[in-house]
Amino acid sequence: MSNVVELVPDRSGFNIEELHAHAFRDLETSLRDCVRMTGIAAELMLSAAIENDLLRFAVFHSAEMLTRLEKEYDARWNSELRGPA
Repeated sequence: MSNVVELVPDRSGFNIEELHAHAFRDLETSLRDCVRMTGIAAELMLSAAIENDLLRFAVFHSAEMLTRLEKEYDARWNSELRGPA
């Protein structure tokens, strides 16, 4: 028929755990930036004259979710949490 194109890169020559560790560590700065930015957005939303409850929910819930994710990241980094989320 036709040749199948491989979409997944060949990583057989790499230590997968080391790749995961590097990827995990490389996310830290981006994660913390997102947590801080949603915190700022939530603070601004508290004093904003916006009567859109869905928007307020989205902003506050996003801030809460990212704060929980940051805590989970820290717990995993400190080996206090293992396995799937």
